[in-house]
Amino acid sequence: MKHRSRRFEPLLCAAIIALCARVAGATSVQDLIWLRGHEHSVLLGMGIVVGLNGTGDTSKDSYIAARPYARLLTNLGNPIVDLEELSQADAFAIVAVTMRIPPTGVRDGDRLDVSVEKLFNAESLAGGRLIASMLRLPGPDSPELLPMAFAEGPLVIEGGNPGSAIVRAGGQMLTDIRANPVSAGGQMTLVLKEQYAGYPVAATIAGAINDEFAIDGYSNIATVEDAKNIRVQIPSADRPEPASFIATLMTVPIDPSLIRTEARIVINERAGIITVTGDVNIGPVAITHRGMQLTSIGPDPVNPAAGLQQPRRWVGVDTTDSGSRSTRLTDLLAAFDQLNVPTQDQMAIIHELKKTGALHAEIISR
Repeated sequence: MKHRSRRFEPLLCAAIIALCARVAGATSVQDLIWLRGHEHSVLLGMGIVVGLNGTGDTSKDSYIAARPYARLLTNLGNPIVDLEELSQADAFAIVAVTMRIPPTGVRDGDRLDVSVEKLFNAESLAGGRLIASMLRLPGPDSPELLPMAFAEGPLVIEGGNPGSAIVRAGGQMLTDIRANPVSAGGQMTLVLKEQYAGYPVAATIAGAINDEFAIDGYSNIATVEDAKNIRVQIPSADRPEPASFIATLMTVPIDPSLIRTEARIVINERAGIITVTGDVNIGPVAITHRGMQLTSIGPDPVNPAAGLQQPRRWVGVDTTDSGSRSTRLTDLLAAFDQLNVPTQDQMAIIHELKKTGALHAEIISR
């Protein structure tokens, strides 16, 4: 990378300062973005799991499941004349097979984990083995759509769902899938990860990149296209071999204190988890729920007795700023815990606060 060699002779002091910034900074560009061209790809296929101990698909209830098994037996030299012959078979299961390709790509011969999910009425995949299954890109079936990988091997049940399993290193690539983030014109697009998307963070990253390379005589190589995308023009000297430039670009330090995102609440209703950023505030509001009352509205300063009557269950919620009379949502959640409010009820109250306009944050439901 030619322009890096010029930094250390006439601008040694600037290099030392930059190095100190890298050591002190805990965040870099690569922590906040992904490169367009480095997307995740998925290969899919349908497979057959054999060796199940009476927990497989019941053919008498699902002849759709029996047809692929009958074809397998035919290919193995044992043709099936009538699907009724498989009415008692329960040692196999028809499954969906999925293999996720890493964003950096793969080469022919690479082996990856594959996920297996039952498609029909099998009770459990425990103890089964996936026989060789061809995997393709998702899309309409076509003779021209050649397999890109195959998967086979023993299943490992993970978690509490016996109808879902993985085959460790069970998928093998039959072709290359390469990732190239550089366009023909020498441009790259940095895509902000969803949790950081927004003009403030995009402008901060672009500014840091421009400051980093301005010392080498390259100005304004990074441009904010919108709240999620930053376009970077690779200097002409680095285009023939851009790897060193990209490595430097991805490690440009970003001051964590400058990463300002909008206030967010992430609600995972399935797992019963509420995650809140520290800057989520709610305006003056009173909440009544199942004999409980919470309020961030203070009593009448002239006639304090004019306030609401004390409820059966209550707790105080402090304000963070008496001028704006705002309340941190984290304080409200702490009050919920003191009153033993169920998590599902807390989630419902948060959604209601958003509807009233009292909650100043984005809600992300998962």
